[in-house]
Amino acid sequence: MADLGTLSSLGIGSGVLNYDVIDKLKNADTDVMVKPMEDKVDLLKKKESALSQFITIGATVKGDISDIADGTLFAKVTTNVVGSSVEVSANDGVKPQEFSINVTQLAQNDIYESNGFASMDSIINTSSNPITLNLGVGDVFTSITLQAGATLNDLKDAINNANAGVTASIIDTGIGDNPYKLVIKANETGADNVIKLDYSQIEDLGFNQTTYKSATFTSDTDVINNSGSTQTFSIDINGTTYSMDVTNGMSVSDFVNALNNGELKDSEGNSLKMNASFNTNTGQIEFNLNAIGDITINDSNLLTNFNDNTDFTNANRLQTAQNSKFTYNGVEVERSSNTIEDLITGVTINLKSTGESSVKIESGVDDIVEAIKKFVADYNSMVSNIQSLTAYNKDTGDVGLFQGDSDFTMLESIFSGDLFGTTYTYKTDAYDRNGNLYTQNQFFNATTVGFDMDRNGMISFDETKFKEAFEQNPDITQNWFETTFTKLNNDFERTITGDKSNLSLLDQNIKDEEKRYEDRIDAMKKFLDTKYEIMAKQFAAYDEMINKFNAMSNSLLMVINQEINNTN
Repeated sequence: MADLGTLSSLGIGSGVLNYDVIDKLKNADTDVMVKPMEDKVDLLKKKESALSQFITIGATVKGDISDIADGTLFAKVTTNVVGSSVEVSANDGVKPQEFSINVTQLAQNDIYESNGFASMDSIINTSSNPITLNLGVGDVFTSITLQAGATLNDLKDAINNANAGVTASIIDTGIGDNPYKLVIKANETGADNVIKLDYSQIEDLGFNQTTYKSATFTSDTDVINNSGSTQTFSIDINGTTYSMDVTNGMSVSDFVNALNNGELKDSEGNSLKMNASFNTNTGQIEFNLNAIGDITINDSNLLTNFNDNTDFTNANRLQTAQNSKFTYNGVEVERSSNTIEDLITGVTINLKSTGESSVKIESGVDDIVEAIKKFVADYNSMVSNIQSLTAYNKDTGDVGLFQGDSDFTMLESIFSGDLFGTTYTYKTDAYDRNGNLYTQNQFFNATTVGFDMDRNGMISFDETKFKEAFEQNPDITQNWFETTFTKLNNDFERTITGDKSNLSLLDQNIKDEEKRYEDRIDAMKKFLDTKYEIMAKQFAAYDEMINKFNAMSNSLLMVINQEINNTN
């Protein structure tokens, strides 16, 4: 529009050529030249919004399809355990099955407690030299060095730092003057994981409370070897054999003294320290061993007979290493652990207590059904949206935003073709009326698994029919769904959700067209602004000329009137 300072008198001369006239002319041009394009942009924006919403709906349906197409749902299983003796978990893909477990024994760790000590700092290596102990679990041994003056707490730390498969702790029982006890526990369960430790070189820890007892003698002068020749008495501790000669005619007293004097020696000359005695009340030779693990006494051809007269109960062995024992469908099984992972591939059985349990591993059919139901609901919502966007009402003339657009109108046909167009044929055995066996073809399709479609394009799902099909032909059912829903998945990607899908390209075309119209509107508005700015300047010039003519006319009229008056 022209400058108001220049054109402030527009219309004064003519009384006609004013801004109201210009505005009316400009508005008329705008209605003809701009408004149709603005209406077109509004329509494109509505299409863009509707298309975006539809693509979102399509993406939801594609997500449902993908969940079914990849086969994961069909691999899911659930476990049902009746009984409390086991807990069972199964990986997806495990074949459905049933079995029984009867647990008769749980696997245990080896656990020992020591005698009581006054404090955690009670000294257990009273010698002036470092001492090396061999700590073993099963057949694996680890050397532990205790410095001179080492305490109970030092031994605990040494065991834990050795990573020997044993965990040590000190417990304050709060009982008596010696409340502190060292507890050692094998990290793994199983009969092979026995703790082995020869601690005869340090203060007695008391792990071994077994008192080894001989046969009964009348007095300590009785003979223990009457074989007529020298025999060998030996004790094997965790693979190390300590032995000594027992001469013919050796007495009980001499035998006890030999034990206490360290005559039991290993191959390197190390003595087995012990405190043996003759119990005059029972008439038996007695001793204790400062060692735990595999201990064997060999007194063949002697009269001592320790093995048959010793009660091997150890009060300080709190728990004995043992395997789990159970039957699997009646078959006896033994394992070192209570967690059984090698019996059935993909199945973990945790033994919890003795007793019998029955286990059923089933396909997760309920999860599949729920996934299919969700797909059906979302699919029908999408179809309803398609029909709304492509509708035409001949009575009212109402037209859907994408009525006649093939990118939309073809979708229902494509997807219904995918869903109802896949048919499997398989053979089954049958008998004729005469009892003769023959093979017949069976057809497997969408209807078999419970799908149907009404005249409006809406699909439905019969859960009962699906479960019957899945129970009778689980593999064919899974294959049908994977094949059919893979087709659906690919077609959704091609038509709706993919970066280069039909609707993605349509969306880009709408945006491009919208941009072109907006550019044309801006250009047209600028054109009209320029046009009517020029017109305003022209009106101002015309108005100024009219104003001058009016002034001249008025002056002439005044002269004429004056002459007339003078004449009169």
